[in-house]
Amino acid sequence: MRSVYVRPCNFVHGKHATFLIQKKQALPICGNRSIAFTHVEIITKKNKRQIIAISQVNNLSKQYQKQVQLDLKQIQKKRTSIGKLNMDQPILMGVLNVTPDSFSDGGKFNKLSKALQHTKQMIQDGAHIIDVGGESTRPGAKLISVKEECNRVIKVIQKIKKIKSCLISIDTRKSQVMKQAAKAGATIINDVSALDFDPQSEQVVIDLKKPIILNHSQGTPETMQKNPTYQNVLIEIYDYFENKIKQLEKKGILRKHIIVDPGIGFGKNVQHNLTLMRHVSFFHSLGCPLMLGPSRKSFIGKIMGKKDSISRIGGTISAVIIGANQGVQFFRVHDIKEINEALTINQALHTI
Repeated sequence: MRSVYVRPCNFVHGKHATFLIQKKQALPICGNRSIAFTHVEIITKKNKRQIIAISQVNNLSKQYQKQVQLDLKQIQKKRTSIGKLNMDQPILMGVLNVTPDSFSDGGKFNKLSKALQHTKQMIQDGAHIIDVGGESTRPGAKLISVKEECNRVIKVIQKIKKIKSCLISIDTRKSQVMKQAAKAGATIINDVSALDFDPQSEQVVIDLKKPIILNHSQGTPETMQKNPTYQNVLIEIYDYFENKIKQLEKKGILRKHIIVDPGIGFGKNVQHNLTLMRHVSFFHSLGCPLMLGPSRKSFIGKIMGKKDSISRIGGTISAVIIGANQGVQFFRVHDIKEINEALTINQALHTI
C-alpha cells in the first residue's frame, strides 16, 4: 500500500511547454510536449500536502522519493494510441442513448432512423467515438434485462459500423451485451461499474481484447446518489483504480488498453465532483489515458440553481476545458459541435 501520491500541477502549454521541457524546468504530460508541468503536489496518506518544483524531487526524504520517481515516469509515459486516435489531441466521445429514460436525452434517439441521423451529425461535428448506451444509468434508474438492452443497441451498432468514419463504444455493465455488441462492431467497452457489476465481464473483456473504460461509481444507479461519502475522494478513488488495474493486469488485461474515468456524478456530491475535476491530473500516475464525462450533469444545475439551463453547455464546456488543460485525453459529451469549438479555441490560445 502506497503512502504518498503525486499530482502534477502548474501547467504550461504550447511553445512555452516545449521550451521549459528543453530547459529541464518542466516535464511532459503523457509524452505530449505541448502540455507540461513545472511543479508537483506531494500528498501523503494522511492528506499532508506540499507543492514543490520538479527540480526539488531529489531533495525529498527516502521514504517518499522512490514512489514519487516511479509516479513521475508513469505521468510522462506516452500513452498507446487506441484505434489509431491521436492521443495528443482531445478525443470526443459522442453520447448516443437509445433509451426511453436517460436523464438528458431519453426517448430522443431510441428509433433507429433518429439514432443514425444523430450519429452522422455528431461525426460531422467532430466526434471520434460514438458511445451507444441501451440502459439508463441516471440516479435512480432501474435495471433492465440483457435481452431488452441488446434489442436496443445491436441494430444501431451494426448500422453505425457501416459509416466507417468513427469508432464505436458500448456503454454497458453486462457481459453478454459486451459480447453481442463487440460482434456487431463495437471496438471499445465502456462500463460504468468498472467491471464490478457482472462477475463474467472481466473474462469477456480478456477474451475480446478490446479497450475498456473503467468508470468509478460508488454504489449502483439506484442507490449511488443517496448520501455518497468519502474520507478523501481523490485518494479513495485512486486506490480503487490502482488495485483494480493491478488485478486486471494479473488476469491478462493490458494497462495500455485501460482508460480511467473518475465517474463524475456516479456516487458523488457537488464537492466531490468539483474536487475530482479540479485535480484530475492526480490520476495520470496510474499510467492510463483519462476520460471525463461532465456533460449536462446535475452538479451544474445545483451550482447554477434558478439560473440553470436545459442544455448546461456552459457548465459542460468549463469542466471539459479544465480537464483538457490538465492533459485529459477523452471527453464523453452530448454537444459535440460546441465542445469541439471550445477545445479548438482553447488549443489556438495555447499556441500564442
